Amino acid sequence: MKTALIFLMLSVLSSTSLAEAPVTIRVGALALGTLHWELAVIKEEGLDQEQGLKIESQTLASPDAGRISLMGHSVDLIVTDWIWVAQQRRQGQDFTFSPFSLAHGALMVPADSSIRTLKDLRGKRLGVAGGGLDKNWRLLEAASQKTAELNLEKEATITFGAPPLLSRSLEEGQLDALLTYWNHAAKLEALGYRQLLDGRSLQHLIGITDDVPTLGYVFSAAWAKDHSRALQGFLKATNKARGRLCESDAVWAKVVPLTAESDPKVTAALRHHYCEGRVETFGQKEEASAAKILDVVTAADGGAKNASKGLPSGTFFTP
Repeated sequence: MKTALIFLMLSVLSSTSLAEAPVTIRVGALALGTLHWELAVIKEEGLDQEQGLKIESQTLASPDAGRISLMGHSVDLIVTDWIWVAQQRRQGQDFTFSPFSLAHGALMVPADSSIRTLKDLRGKRLGVAGGGLDKNWRLLEAASQKTAELNLEKEATITFGAPPLLSRSLEEGQLDALLTYWNHAAKLEALGYRQLLDGRSLQHLIGITDDVPTLGYVFSAAWAKDHSRALQGFLKATNKARGRLCESDAVWAKVVPLTAESDPKVTAALRHHYCEGRVETFGQKEEASAAKILDVVTAADGGAKNASKGLPSGTFFTP
């Protein structure tokens, strides 16, 4: 009888330990991206353990490297934009997007620049962070064509490249304007450069009035279904980390070294724009606006190659 009771107790303990074993999520994060900030806070504050997670972080060299890693199944989750997800959906992939940031890229110029409107970009040297498929570039192309009858590819000198290199080129006078990611724009702004337009302004120029999140966590819908509890735990943990970064100076101070910036003006600008971009609400209205944006940028890219219209079902993640 005692032997049977001991065996039963060991079985229960074994089952409990197995049930409570942390679930591993493999996350791809850019070296200087804000996801690294959040992951650091999650680890420091024990938010992963709180949600029963083990997060394995892989450092990515570029956004394209993250997309390749996700498509190759070497990571479970990355941060990227929903336009890429929609395009992948149109090609039969099952990626889906959980929004978390309204932070937009921005078009930056020197403080004393004569560039005041999109028309003024005609004949100028324009740097574009990322590549020809970048969402900010496509929005700028569409807004320029619609409001200024300006074909930037033909009527301006375009240089695509990595954000830090392009920022240096702008500072050295080799570029007249720079369309770059929000964190690099925030640094330039802190250094005295002027923001001509941001992504939200570009959306308004093409007729979109609702704020559509730009960045989010992207993962396979099939993976999400099989790891529903772990994914929900991850989303809760990152949401808590975001709150602490924005509400606690002590927590923020621990993350500052990850920004690779030492100027207090720059780090303050980074924090301000990061926190300002938090998504408070997202619903059908924002999805409808996303569909309009997708049609506009698809047309700017040569709509004949992408005949389907509208937002593919499942682009935005529904828990």
